[in-house]
Amino acid sequence: MKKNELSTASEATKTPSKTMKPRKQKALWTIISALNRVLELSYESKLSGTFWESCKEPLDYLTEKLDLTAMQVVALAILIENGKPMTWRDFCYHLRCSRLTFMVHSEDLDDLVAKRWVTRKRFSDYDEEREEEGFMIEQGVVTALRHNRVFVPEKIDGLTTRELIDRMNRYVKKNCGNMRTSLNMKDAEEWFTILCRANSKLPLCHEALRFADQPTVLSLFMWVVLKYDQFGDDVRGDMSLDDIEDLYPDTREQETLRNQLSHGNHPLQEAGLLEMRCVDGVADTDSYLLTRHCKEEVLADFEPSQSSCKKRFIIESPYLIKHTSFGAKTMFYNADEQTQIDLLTHLLSQEQLPKVQERLEQQGMRKGFTCLFYGAPGTGKTETVQQIALQTRRDVMRVDIAGMRDKWVGESEKNIRNLFRRYRLLSKGCKTMPILLFNEADALINKRLENIEHSVDKMDNAMQNIILQELEELDGILIATTNLTCNLDKAFERRFLYKIEFHQPDATVQARLWRSMLGEGLNEDDAQELAHRFNFSGGQIENIARKSSIHYIMTGRTATLDELDAFCRAELFENKPSTRPIGFRA
Repeated sequence: MKKNELSTASEATKTPSKTMKPRKQKALWTIISALNRVLELSYESKLSGTFWESCKEPLDYLTEKLDLTAMQVVALAILIENGKPMTWRDFCYHLRCSRLTFMVHSEDLDDLVAKRWVTRKRFSDYDEEREEEGFMIEQGVVTALRHNRVFVPEKIDGLTTRELIDRMNRYVKKNCGNMRTSLNMKDAEEWFTILCRANSKLPLCHEALRFADQPTVLSLFMWVVLKYDQFGDDVRGDMSLDDIEDLYPDTREQETLRNQLSHGNHPLQEAGLLEMRCVDGVADTDSYLLTRHCKEEVLADFEPSQSSCKKRFIIESPYLIKHTSFGAKTMFYNADEQTQIDLLTHLLSQEQLPKVQERLEQQGMRKGFTCLFYGAPGTGKTETVQQIALQTRRDVMRVDIAGMRDKWVGESEKNIRNLFRRYRLLSKGCKTMPILLFNEADALINKRLENIEHSVDKMDNAMQNIILQELEELDGILIATTNLTCNLDKAFERRFLYKIEFHQPDATVQARLWRSMLGEGLNEDDAQELAHRFNFSGGQIENIARKSSIHYIMTGRTATLDELDAFCRAELFENKPSTRPIGFRA
């Protein structure tokens, strides 16, 4: 054959590109009619140049309409017609071509899988001792095409951990009916990996993708997580060696996994994610479960859905409080405080914060928002945090600082590190970044001691150093409240971006507080009178309002100004008569 003849023959067998300009259509195609025409012409076509030329019109229509390549359209038509999973051998039988001829187009099928029009399936149709790879149409494809619509796969990115695990549960149910029967994990490997890559910011997916080049390990990890979701800490949630036999039909693969697990050198065990169950101090080599580290840190933002057994944490005090649990309150501040709080609330809004953080990052600055609310007790520091959370729709991870200390050497420091680690994981797992609240943080932000000798003082200094380092690296939102600032360490002072002092409310603000809390039971003049008689904080005025409500319940009438005055005087410790000293007078 001459060179120019060889070139012409080669060109004739090339697969048409979807980017080629379509000819003027001679027929009014629909998706189904065009697919049917491609299917008819594909029988025994051997994918020859004549075939591609004969079905150019329907192919041009479909490649443009569906945004697929010509080969993908052919494979799609054959799969739809067959109605069941097909192996490479099945395709070749339909086309009457060699396996190698069809496998030249393997990238087209891989792309169909990536686009989630098609899924892989492994089964043993021809040889019971050897699995074959096959392909099947994804659910919903045929319905969309039958209605002349382009198939749009279900959205799988931007999920929470709960939504991700629910999606995996649906996949398992669709493919095997329950958690125990013959799901072939080889089929699940690709789907679990795609799902994890689409949600790589989730702590669970980030951890799983460490094994992206070991799909068997990744899929096994997700399987154990699904069992944990179904049964929690119950022994039924453990993975047994019988599960390995069900999930992996290949006996050699079963043996490898059994040896690794029983000897403790499986990648999930080495990564600290999987461990043997311990029964009366003895390791059970037939039962494996997620480690405490995995449950508390990798799955920090997740609770098993069908288990009544709640997770236990190393640190019991921090937990996420939903912003919807905070009731809306009208807050009254002095003018300067009102300006600062309005600015901070605006900056922390879901619309504004990402823009501000992006700008800071571009300038090489720290993205974290660290705030210090300080002032006398009862001036509204904690309530302000809650109202900011409510207005910005951010949940609050509230920390009891006293609960961080531990009698064991090194445990207090570990608690602080775990606290910030958990906050980072929660921030990644939540759609909206939560607020980390250090309430009454006096003990941990005061001046560090010098020339210390006692172990307790050494522990406090070590905890403070860890907090300073974490504040420096924080990407989230931290608000600390304190009553004392005279002893604030200079290093902490520098690390708080916003410092808002809550002063005792002036007489005008106090009068507004009296009117707000006592309502119509107190007129404007009486409110002004009480504000001038007593220099109360908002918390103290709230106490009087509560006493007034109790008085109304007990007597059926509103407290008079004189009675309110008596309540106020009872609130003042300094006006109490001193007790008579015990002993003899000189």
